[in-house]
Amino acid sequence: MAVFFRTWNLDRLQRRWRNFLRLLHTTVFRFALAYALGYSLIAGLLLGGIYFISNRFAHHQIDQQLIASQDVVLRLLRDDRRGDVRELLGQPGRRLPGSPLLMVMDAHGRSLGGSLKAWPAGVPLRPGFYTFSLPAMPASSPSFWRDADDYLARALVARLPHDAGWLLIAQPLAKVDAYNDLIFSLLLGALILITLTGLAGGILMGRGVLRRIDAVRDTAADIIAGDLEQRIPMNGRRDEFVDLGEHINAMLARIEALIQGMRAVTDNVAHDLRSPLNRLRSRIEVALMEAETPEDYRLVLEEATLELEGMVRTFNALLSIAQAESGIRRENLTSVDLSQLVSDLVELYEALAEEAGMRLRVKIMPGVRIRGQRELLAQMLANLLDNAIKYNSAGGSIEVALTADEACVRLAVCDNGSGIPPEYRERVLERFARLDSARATPGNGLGLALVKAVAQVHGAKLVLSDAQPGLCVTLNFPTSSLLEHLNPKGAFRKAR
Repeated sequence: MAVFFRTWNLDRLQRRWRNFLRLLHTTVFRFALAYALGYSLIAGLLLGGIYFISNRFAHHQIDQQLIASQDVVLRLLRDDRRGDVRELLGQPGRRLPGSPLLMVMDAHGRSLGGSLKAWPAGVPLRPGFYTFSLPAMPASSPSFWRDADDYLARALVARLPHDAGWLLIAQPLAKVDAYNDLIFSLLLGALILITLTGLAGGILMGRGVLRRIDAVRDTAADIIAGDLEQRIPMNGRRDEFVDLGEHINAMLARIEALIQGMRAVTDNVAHDLRSPLNRLRSRIEVALMEAETPEDYRLVLEEATLELEGMVRTFNALLSIAQAESGIRRENLTSVDLSQLVSDLVELYEALAEEAGMRLRVKIMPGVRIRGQRELLAQMLANLLDNAIKYNSAGGSIEVALTADEACVRLAVCDNGSGIPPEYRERVLERFARLDSARATPGNGLGLALVKAVAQVHGAKLVLSDAQPGLCVTLNFPTSSLLEHLNPKGAFRKAR
């Protein structure tokens, strides 16, 4: 058991180490690291400026204290009429503000009084500010701030009145240096904290990105393995990863639908073409066994030709649907006069409608142009008119309407036949889908599937509705990208 836990912990540590190495190579972590370093550099410059200004201010305060102390001593010396400097400096209660170190020396270099026993080495007999080293650590300096700066003092040298000697007033820098060291430590700690915070933020952001990427990678691996129903999980927070995931999921759903459609087409083709192929084979075999005259062979060949024409139409319809759904012809969209196209096809089908004893009524708004593929639009409208004539009742009417406004361009083909029940309207848009009542009529069940595919190519919304009685098929083309010209005039005309 102990060996198992040791092995498990080792594997866990190895996985964490690999994940950490992956994290270091992520773009987000590199960006976060660069940002943290840049921010730390700027913060370091700002904090360094703060330290420099604070140091200068502290030294300036010492200089001001030295000047104030010098003024006090010189005023005392001017006011003293006896000129006894030792007695003056040694008077009880005599205190100089902020300057514990003091020395007065005559013109011959003899000490006249003060807390310093000798003139500091390195301080010239010249008025001004100087910095010199103290012989020992000042007693007032804290014991935990012992460095070289703690043995320095700031001095102010001035001449006595009437050139009677020299005055030196000094202030140890131990407390100032301790204050500066404390400020430096605080600023350095703040800089380190900023840098570590930036690095920690980069690690956290990198881990979050890796988690999202791993989810996409795992989903892609499942899809590659054959599970097309897998989707990228969404965490509920609305950000750019969620938007990207939604688009990828929509793409995966579209791919799944296309693959399922391809599978359905394969199954339906195998099922629907098996019967005509078997009939064709049977007729040819019967002809080979029983036909005796050229007329018998001609009849068999004519029947075989009809069967082959039906299969060719089926394959052509499938090819048109596949091309429309794959978007191959999207690049070939041109300006199409939809009004003229509808008029030409209606004129072509008027004769068929009259032969079937039906009336064809048309309302076409002239001058309506859209961007589209003329051949696909013509095939789509031909399928709609063919279905309207095929499934309409005897003596019925067919209405074709083309209208346009600011909202959309509408193309509607309505009949007053048996119609399609609402629960079947989605299914009839699939390939080879036919209602039981329509199986007695010739067809392959690809007409409305082609209409749906062409509508998708042109960005149109396909709607099947009840014409009371009959079916009304409406296509709504968006005017934002398709409508080019709108002529408000339009009128009904009866078939000739």
